[in-house]
Amino acid sequence: MYKIYQVEYGDTIDIIANKTGTIANNIKNINGINSNADLVVGSLIIVPREENQLFQTYIVKKGDSVYSIARAYNVDPSTLLLLNGLNKDDIIYPNQEITVPRNGVVVYVTRQGDTINAITNNLGIDGNTLNKENERIFVLEDQLVVHKKEGNN
Repeated sequence: MYKIYQVEYGDTIDIIANKTGTIANNIKNINGINSNADLVVGSLIIVPREENQLFQTYIVKKGDSVYSIARAYNVDPSTLLLLNGLNKDDIIYPNQEITVPRNGVVVYVTRQGDTINAITNNLGIDGNTLNKENERIFVLEDQLVVHKKEGNN
């Protein structure tokens, strides 16, 4: 949930926030820092861990279904089930945490017989983008492939 950061020469709260992918006010609040003058080179401060750039947590509400959540996050219901280790017969409950893709993230789970060409066509991207956004592609069944659309954070 948190990590330790060692202040470097020239650091400001904003610079540290940018380096660590968090919000400056969160760093100030956690560490009781009022201004950049409170930063000392070499000192250790606590920063929230970087948020996952591709996925976020959704808290199930009363009346939610896998289908309604999948529709709200523009993901196939079977993919949402796979992301969360759920079977189609599993029941979700209010206050249960499930993983959903962030806005602008397209998720695809490979199927038997898929090819790189089929995956790129499905995602609407070229092979170079696919390779850049996914560390390893083996084109095996049930491999998660992601694409983050430009302009979405």
